[in-house]
Amino acid sequence: MNELNKEQKALIERFGAMLKSMGSTAAIGKVLGYLTIAEPPHRSFEDIQSNIKLSKGAVSNTLKIMELQGLIEYFTVPGDRKRYFRLALKNQEYVLMRQITETDRMISIMQDAMLLRPAGNTEFEGELQKFIDLYKLLQKKILEVIKEMK
Repeated sequence: MNELNKEQKALIERFGAMLKSMGSTAAIGKVLGYLTIAEPPHRSFEDIQSNIKLSKGAVSNTLKIMELQGLIEYFTVPGDRKRYFRLALKNQEYVLMRQITETDRMISIMQDAMLLRPAGNTEFEGELQKFIDLYKLLQKKILEVIKEMK
């Protein structure tokens, strides 16, 4: 990929800001943005590091986290010692199913909290129940979308 133009750099920054606002890190957003616009859609560690202007340590940690989250994958080319990273787009059903599992855990913990907390604050308990119901609805809808996409 040639030198990034001004619009591409701005888009990568937007990805970073978006992911940060969602509770992730700007670095994950920047890598996600860079790999989304890169052509070819796979890049070496060095390409990523030089184009998103992060330290080697930050890029290394970010790539490890993204790989664990199922967002990216890497491959090697025979005779080339470099690893090439790309978005794990075919892996997104797995990522969504993992989120559903984590949501199950959250619902279970919140339901346990409802049972263990002292009764009497009906306003708070109602809001907590709405929170639980929302997460149950989200799970159901995500499963419907996955089924529809198959």
